[in-house]
Amino acid sequence: MGKVTIGFILLAVAGLFFASWNKEPEDPENTVNVYGWYGIIPRSVIDDFEKETGVKVVYDIYDNNDTLEAKLLTANSGYDVVFPSFIPYGVKQLAMKAYMAFDRKLLPNLKNVLGILTEKFEQNGGDLGYLVPLFWGTVGIVYEKNAVDQALPGENIDSYEVLFNPSKVKKLSQFGVSFPEEYVDIFPQLNAYLHNPSKMSIPDITKYCRFLSRVRPYVTKFSSTTVIADILSGDVCIAVGASDNSWRAVRVAKQIGKNVVYVIPKDAGVLWIDCAGIPLGAPHFVNAHKFINFLLKPEIAARITNHSGVLVNVSEARKYFKEEIASDDQICPKDPEVLSKLMLGQACLDEEGLKFGRIAARWWTRVKMNSFNE
Repeated sequence: MGKVTIGFILLAVAGLFFASWNKEPEDPENTVNVYGWYGIIPRSVIDDFEKETGVKVVYDIYDNNDTLEAKLLTANSGYDVVFPSFIPYGVKQLAMKAYMAFDRKLLPNLKNVLGILTEKFEQNGGDLGYLVPLFWGTVGIVYEKNAVDQALPGENIDSYEVLFNPSKVKKLSQFGVSFPEEYVDIFPQLNAYLHNPSKMSIPDITKYCRFLSRVRPYVTKFSSTTVIADILSGDVCIAVGASDNSWRAVRVAKQIGKNVVYVIPKDAGVLWIDCAGIPLGAPHFVNAHKFINFLLKPEIAARITNHSGVLVNVSEARKYFKEEIASDDQICPKDPEVLSKLMLGQACLDEEGLKFGRIAARWWTRVKMNSFNE
């Protein structure tokens, strides 16, 4: 979650843009084939990598993890570097042995990712021998303050109370309310809101869906890819959204006279991490290391953040961040206590976990269709 949102038309435009990068290289062996999200790594970073190393980057784009996973698991993808979302995709792909082990001698900048986010990555099934926890951000609440103040005068928007309390979300519904498309982007917050101290389990699914069905009549739409456009157009006044997209919405809102705010709800902030990995059978193993190592340079990492709003898990990069990012504790949290409380989604690796994922996805679809029954 957390990647720069795009629609079908934007993907088509992006395809034309990236085609200009991907001219047939003069030396096919001196290339690195990258499969990544649109809009995160700026072209100038690619240019500088090519100038420094002499390695040509062939960059293809995808817009969701399922597309990437299909490439990884059906056959030799031909890609050298990919960026899976850690939960639930990357951790599952690790278990399926979809990645090659790093040669640490070729990744000296791996030392730059040590810290609390990397600790969370490793505590939740991540392995620095195969994946680098590279990009990150949070999932919280983004809202247009003027509309929300009109619907809920004097309300302090600092928790999921405004979205999980039927009487409050009903008042917001006159201006539009957006929930995420997938259960993984809402169940952890609800679990925290209900003060459930344990790991989510199959019996909890009924409780979650019963609870969410009470607020379902007041949800205007379910989307994780149109949050920016929905907030800025006025189609919705409040949404569950990712920090990087929200940063973009806040910036544009200032230019058009709107007051958009992003907040990490207290005790229910969600952390997302996207990793860098080398797929099994990658044709340019050494060049893949060169590319990942380049992204882990503090100055380069900061340029990625300043371009996209996506944070890079390189602590030394912070001193190069734009002031508008570095000074915003909601978009760019740095308080160790806040970071320690951020929740990662639940990895579904064993049979019980896989069953949980299947049931949760099926029943969440029923909630969205307003047809949930036990």
